[in-house]
Formats: sequence, structure tokens, C-alpha cells
Amino acid sequence: MKKNAKSFIPFAAIATILLISYILQKVPKTYGSDDSINVYQKFQSGQPIQYLVIGDSIGRGSGAENPSLTWFKQLENKMNENDDSRLHGDYVVQSGSTAFEGLFKLSQRREREHKDLIFIVFGENDRKYMSVDDFTMTYEALIRKAKRLHPHAELFTITESSLKQNEFAVAIGRLSHHYGATNVDMRPIFKNSGLTEKQLTKDLVHPNGLGYKFYANAIYERFKDNVKREKTVAALPSKLHAHAELELSEVTHYKKMEGFRPRGGYYTSNEKGSVLDYRFNGSILGVKLLRSPDGGEVKVWIDGNEITTLNTWWPFARERYIFITNGLEPGTHTVRFEVAGRIKALGLDQDTIPYVRIASTITD
Repeated sequence: MKKNAKSFIPFAAIATILLISYILQKVPKTYGSDDSINVYQKFQSGQPIQYLVIGDSIGRGSGAENPSLTWFKQLENKMNENDDSRLHGDYVVQSGSTAFEGLFKLSQRREREHKDLIFIVFGENDRKYMSVDDFTMTYEALIRKAKRLHPHAELFTITESSLKQNEFAVAIGRLSHHYGATNVDMRPIFKNSGLTEKQLTKDLVHPNGLGYKFYANAIYERFKDNVKREKTVAALPSKLHAHAELELSEVTHYKKMEGFRPRGGYYTSNEKGSVLDYRFNGSILGVKLLRSPDGGEVKVWIDGNEITTLNTWWPFARERYIFITNGLEPGTHTVRFEVAGRIKALGLDQDTIPYVRIASTITD
């Protein structure tokens, strides 16, 4: 009996192992679990695709009459209906944002779930805040950050239909070519559609549902063409811009404060002449602040020179990461934020006292 019992033990162990292996083979994989194959291989094998959008108001689909008419939802539906392919989205988007803000927000994300496909949607707002050289630097830094976080992901760069500054579109195209990203330029597609900007947009900037249908169709066609050509995903070659290896961080400790008071995570003031000084080391400068319906204006001085005036008004309260300047000389610098006073910012009524709320500065 003892001899038979001993021989039964290894047999039972082998049987158990075989049973577990069989069960594991039958368990379906969850989306995003397999990063050993690229997005085109997943598409062909019927596996769900996990995508990420990093962008501004067009990136988030502003202007669509309802959520189902945003460009990414129309793309999801199109791929599901035509190819039985399921897409699951994640979004780092904010109306009015720039590539600088996208880079900072992406750097702050703790979640590191694998993405198969990344859409980058910037340009229209960037031209309001920075030169084309600054845009090229931050846009490339964003591409490199996205690829480092998700090395197997494919990149689609979207040149927005509303972008009138051709030098910004050229920069997007040049960087897309260098990294092997798929660039979808919506400007000629809108122009050759036979429809007017008024017919395709809500406000001559943000596409409506019909306009976003053109976005979804164009992206879908380029994606299917990439599948047909067996395209390799975007790579991470050497950088084009000398300063594109940006790692942004916050400076939270101020050097001097007059008139501002800590309130709700921000240094807040509505008194003209109130100042908040920070000392920092870096060649680039941004600021983390609150834009809100009672937001006022603040002057920005760097090393004693007035650089710009920021308007912190916004129709609803949102924390923002605003680009200020780039190309500062190596070494230590001082930035001063000075409340401009009861200047009527855009959107404020006569009885509203404008406030300025600053949390920190951002630099490299």
C-alpha cells in the first residue's frame, strides 16, 4: 500500500499541472495585457486595443453635439462595426492647453498601463503662447516622453483643421517623419471636402459632429493603410531639437511673498501690487495656477524684466500649467508674479473682483 501511495503522488502532481495549464490557455486575455505585439498585429488577431489621447479641446472632442460624435468615439464605432475591433480610450486632455501642458500632465501620471496607440493633438493653442522653435522643442519632448512610457505604442499626430500657422504644421510633419509617427493633416481634408468651415465646425475652430466624422474617417483610412503596408510602429531615434530632452518639475517654495495668502492649495490675492517671487534653475519656465470665472491678470517678471501678462480668467475653475518662456541662460533666475489689480479680464462682469491663484512654478 505504501509503495502504491508513493507512486500516486507524482502522477497527481503532473495531472494537476496539466489541468492548470489547460485552464490558463482558455482564460481570455484582458485588453492591454499583452505588450509583446504591436497595435496592427492586435488589430489583425482581433485583440482589443488600448489607446491614449494627449491633446487640447479638439483632442477632447469639444464642439461635438453629444459625446458619441467626438472623433474618437466615431473612430471606435467605425472600427467596431467594420472590423469587429474594440478600442478602449484614456485621455490626458484639456481645453486651451498646449504641448507644454500635455508634457507636464503626462509626466505627473502615476498610472503606467500599457498603451497600444497614442494620439497627439496640439498646435492651435500653442501658436498663441510660444514661438515655433519653443513648440518644436516641447512637442518633440512630448513624443519622446510618450515613447519612453509606452515603448511599443504607435503614434498618430493630428494636425488640426483650424491651424492657420503653416510653420507649426510643418514642425509637426517634420517631427512625425523623424519618429515614424503617422501624421493626419486635417487642413487639406476640410478644404477639399466641398463643405464650408461653418458647416464643419461649431465656431469656426472646433469641429462639430460632421467635422469629427472627417477626423475619424481620415484616421481610420490611415490606420488601415498602415495595416496593409505592415508598417512598423514609431521609434525613438536621436532627438532633432537640441533641448528636446525635457524633464519638467515643480518649484513649490517661494522666495518672497507680499499680499498673497495660502488658500485652498494656492497663494491667492486680489490686491494690486501683490507679489510672489520664486528662485529657480532652468532654461524654461511655466506656472501652475488656477483659471476661474473670477480670474484676473498677473504680470510676470524674470530677473527684473517684464516678460508677459497672464490672464487667469476661464469660464469654469481648472488648474492649468501655462508656458511662459524658454531659452533662459544657464544659472539661477528669479521670477516675480505681480497682481495687475482691478483690470477687467475677459469674461468678468463689472462687480467681480479679479483674483490670482498660483500654486508653483514649472521648470526643467
